[in-house]
Amino acid sequence: MRSFGPFDGVAILGAARYLPGEPIDNSGALAACPKRAAIDDVRRQFLARGLEQTLGVHHRHWVHVPGTELRPGEEQTSVDLAEAAARAALDDAGVKPDALAHIFVVSSTPHRMTSTIAAPLGAALGTQAPAVDVRVGCAAGLFALQLAAATLAADPSAPVLLVGAETFSKIIPAQHEAAVVALGDGAAALVLGHREGSAIDAIALATDGNLGGLVTTDGALPPTPAEIERGGYVLGGQPEGLAEAVPGKYRAVIDAALEKAGVEGKAIDLLVPHPTNRGMAEAVAHHVGARATYVAGIAEHANIGAAGWIAALAEARRRGIYEPGQRVMVAAVGGGLSSGAAVFR
Repeated sequence: MRSFGPFDGVAILGAARYLPGEPIDNSGALAACPKRAAIDDVRRQFLARGLEQTLGVHHRHWVHVPGTELRPGEEQTSVDLAEAAARAALDDAGVKPDALAHIFVVSSTPHRMTSTIAAPLGAALGTQAPAVDVRVGCAAGLFALQLAAATLAADPSAPVLLVGAETFSKIIPAQHEAAVVALGDGAAALVLGHREGSAIDAIALATDGNLGGLVTTDGALPPTPAEIERGGYVLGGQPEGLAEAVPGKYRAVIDAALEKAGVEGKAIDLLVPHPTNRGMAEAVAHHVGARATYVAGIAEHANIGAAGWIAALAEARRRGIYEPGQRVMVAAVGGGLSSGAAVFR
């Protein structure tokens, strides 16, 4: 566990999220997947309602139907989603792409085995700013946030772009009902820059690589026909072990961030946890004891991985859920097993 900060003057200048296509409800998601389509309508509705009550998920957005043949060149990629979110965030901030000092992109679902999402994103935006991917699962945005804050601390004169994008629909195990309902596609972006009076008071980060196998795609690279046939490139792991490990990781990283910021949980005006499921969000909120919690993204777009807390924070900002001067905490735990938490002011 390492803690960083404070990063005085770092502020969110603009934010946006992007969700592709039309929303798909739980029953529609189960019906769309070939391996689930044979279920009769009564049982499908029963499953859809039960998973909604358990996970708190109503809808998700997909660029691909899980379990069907991939169509490279015809379906949106994580780069496409990243570009849409980035352009909207830059517009919100009133920042031109050529003014950016750096681009950070986080994703567990890149469009290529090699290279980055960040480089083609920069090209699409029309900038040659340094661009890099950060890949540490669903908590990657907080790792990238630390890098972005350090970049701004070194040179506050130019803003930094942080983007999260996922296309989980291409790697969802279609035979797994909970995964079909729980995972979605989407992107979100923050434009970070200098503003007097704002700050990131603390960022805490940790990685426990011994638990990396709890959620993973375990197929070796480069892909082989045998591994593709085995299903080595769809999500797998140990769901029970993951559910057991995650709460403790949240508690540890949140406590470290609060200690670094020099505040207690009750001083947090708004908590924005990584939107994975309602039960986990409620457990995190109970531990922090914040004055309010924003978790609406869980219902609207399900778990969109590394883009999750960024999307939730962007939407909270758009809806005026928090006000200037308030303390906001974000937190996430994801594959790797990596975790992070940050306190904004």
